[in-house]
Amino acid sequence: KLGHAGEKSKRQGIGARDSDGEVFEQTLTHREIDVLELLAEGLPNKGIADRLGISDQTVKFHIASIMGKLGASNRVETVRRAVRRGLLSL
Repeated sequence: KLGHAGEKSKRQGIGARDSDGEVFEQTLTHREIDVLELLAEGLPNKGIADRLGISDQTVKFHIASIMGKLGASNRVETVRRAVRRGLLSL
């Protein structure tokens, strides 16, 4: 089961730095964090949608937004970057 990183880490904003010193610009919303945690569990979009009670399209939207904010090009890289930035702990 995934453990939550501290709330302060999740809400880091403009100019925050990850553990490698890389600057990232945008903060994830609470819903994006929910989607990210389920993504890290390996759930497909439909599984995430079912767990959160939202549509598959909404999940796709959230994942695209998360990937854009973290500068990731795929789901695995998204989770890896989130862990490095303290947004998730595995």
